[in-house]
Amino acid sequence: MKATLPLTLSLGLLATMVAASLAAWLTIAPGAELAVHFGLDGTPNRYAPALFALSIIPAAALLSTVIFAFAPRFDRKAAASPVFYTALWLVVIVVLAASHALIIGHALSGN
Repeated sequence: MKATLPLTLSLGLLATMVAASLAAWLTIAPGAELAVHFGLDGTPNRYAPALFALSIIPAAALLSTVIFAFAPRFDRKAAASPVFYTALWLVVIVVLAASHALIIGHALSGN
Protein backbone atom coordinates (compact mmCIF):
# COMPACT_ATOMS: atom_id res chain seq x y z
CA MET A 1 0.00 0.00 0.00
CA LYS A 2 1.34 3.43 -0.95
CA ALA A 3 1.13 5.84 1.94
CA THR A 4 2.71 8.85 0.27
CA LEU A 5 -0.36 11.13 0.25
CA PRO A 6 -1.58 10.51 3.82
CA LEU A 7 1.96 10.54 5.19
CA THR A 8 2.76 13.83 3.48
CA LEU A 9 -0.49 15.42 4.67
CA SER A 10 0.00 14.07 8.20
CA LEU A 11 3.54 15.41 8.44
CA GLY A 12 2.45 18.76 6.99
CA LEU A 13 -0.40 19.12 9.48
CA LEU A 14 1.88 17.98 12.29
CA ALA A 15 4.47 20.63 11.38
CA THR A 16 1.70 23.24 11.25
CA MET A 17 0.41 22.18 14.68
CA VAL A 18 3.90 22.38 16.19
CA ALA A 19 4.48 25.83 14.66
CA ALA A 20 1.09 27.05 15.94
CA SER A 21 1.85 25.69 19.40
CA LEU A 22 5.20 27.46 19.49
CA ALA A 23 3.64 30.73 18.30
CA ALA A 24 0.89 30.45 20.92
CA TRP A 25 3.43 29.56 23.63
CA LEU A 26 5.32 32.78 22.88
CA THR A 27 2.10 34.82 22.89
CA ILE A 28 0.24 33.66 25.99
CA ALA A 29 1.03 34.73 29.53
CA PRO A 30 3.35 32.49 31.58
CA GLY A 31 1.44 30.09 33.84
CA ALA A 32 -1.78 30.42 31.83
CA GLU A 33 -4.35 27.66 31.82
CA LEU A 34 -5.91 26.95 28.44
CA ALA A 35 -9.24 25.40 27.55
CA VAL A 36 -8.81 21.81 26.37
CA HIS A 37 -12.40 20.57 26.34
CA PHE A 38 -15.49 22.29 25.01
CA GLY A 39 -19.21 21.65 25.33
CA LEU A 40 -21.48 21.27 22.32
CA ASP A 41 -22.19 25.00 22.43
CA GLY A 42 -18.46 25.81 22.26
CA THR A 43 -18.14 26.81 25.90
CA PRO A 44 -14.92 25.57 27.52
CA ASN A 45 -15.50 23.24 30.44
CA ARG A 46 -12.05 21.85 31.16
CA TYR A 47 -8.68 23.60 31.44
CA ALA A 48 -5.05 22.48 31.55
CA PRO A 49 -1.62 24.09 31.93
CA ALA A 50 -0.44 25.72 28.71
CA LEU A 51 2.43 23.31 28.06
CA PHE A 52 0.11 20.31 28.25
CA ALA A 53 -2.67 21.99 26.27
CA LEU A 54 -0.34 23.02 23.46
CA SER A 55 1.53 19.72 23.19
CA ILE A 56 -0.98 16.91 23.76
CA ILE A 57 -2.72 17.00 20.37
CA PRO A 58 0.48 17.32 18.31
CA ALA A 59 1.83 14.37 20.31
CA ALA A 60 -1.35 12.39 19.58
CA ALA A 61 -1.06 13.31 15.89
CA LEU A 62 2.55 12.11 15.81
CA LEU A 63 1.60 8.83 17.49
CA SER A 64 -1.36 8.38 15.13
CA THR A 65 0.83 9.04 12.10
CA VAL A 66 3.39 6.47 13.22
CA ILE A 67 0.70 3.88 13.92
CA PHE A 68 -1.08 4.47 10.59
CA ALA A 69 2.22 4.45 8.66
CA PHE A 70 3.36 1.10 10.06
CA ALA A 71 0.08 -0.76 10.64
CA PRO A 72 -0.23 -2.13 7.07
CA ARG A 73 3.06 -3.95 7.54
CA PHE A 74 1.67 -5.85 10.52
CA ASP A 75 -2.06 -6.04 9.81
CA ARG A 76 -3.35 -7.62 6.59
CA LYS A 77 -6.79 -6.04 7.01
CA ALA A 78 -5.29 -2.56 6.75
CA ALA A 79 -3.39 -3.48 3.60
CA ALA A 80 -6.43 -5.22 2.07
CA SER A 81 -8.57 -2.07 1.83
CA PRO A 82 -6.21 0.84 1.10
CA VAL A 83 -8.92 3.35 0.17
CA PHE A 84 -10.80 2.91 3.46
CA TYR A 85 -7.52 2.87 5.41
CA THR A 86 -6.28 6.07 3.77
CA ALA A 87 -9.63 7.79 4.36
CA LEU A 88 -9.63 6.76 8.03
CA TRP A 89 -6.05 7.98 8.44
CA LEU A 90 -6.88 11.36 6.93
CA VAL A 91 -10.07 11.77 8.96
CA VAL A 92 -8.21 11.09 12.22
CA ILE A 93 -5.43 13.56 11.41
CA VAL A 94 -7.83 16.27 10.22
CA VAL A 95 -10.01 15.91 13.34
CA LEU A 96 -6.90 16.20 15.53
CA ALA A 97 -5.74 19.27 13.60
CA ALA A 98 -9.17 20.90 13.89
CA SER A 99 -9.24 20.21 17.63
CA HIS A 100 -5.81 21.73 18.00
CA ALA A 101 -6.91 24.78 16.01
CA LEU A 102 -9.85 25.20 18.40
CA ILE A 103 -7.54 25.14 21.42
CA ILE A 104 -5.07 27.55 19.83
CA GLY A 105 -7.82 29.87 18.62
CA HIS A 106 -9.44 30.00 22.03
CA ALA A 107 -6.07 30.60 23.71
CA LEU A 108 -5.18 33.47 21.38
CA SER A 109 -8.60 35.09 21.62
CA GLY A 110 -8.01 35.68 25.31
CA ASN A 111 -11.28 34.06 26.45
